[in-house]
Amino acid sequence: MSGYVQGASAAEYVPEKVKKAEKKLEDNPYDLDAWSILIREAQNQPIDKAQKTYERLVAQFPSSGRFWKLYIEAEVNIFIFFSY
Repeated sequence: MSGYVQGASAAEYVPEKVKKAEKKLEDNPYDLDAWSILIREAQNQPIDKAQKTYERLVAQFPSSGRFWKLYIEAEVNIFIFFSY
């Protein structure tokens, strides 16, 4: 069942590029190319799924205003979406 990870209720597809990026981060948690892949993937996910990636990102780079901005924008966008 390649490309899937076991979830609480059902298997969830994980793109190969994301798995490779995660592997790169195991070797080097500061690999910006790998983080870029994960960020792009997170931006295409619902915030409840992307939140873990954003939390890891700002934990790894706590002084990066750019990464905090990405996280905040994702949160604000979902707030605006549900406000209408």
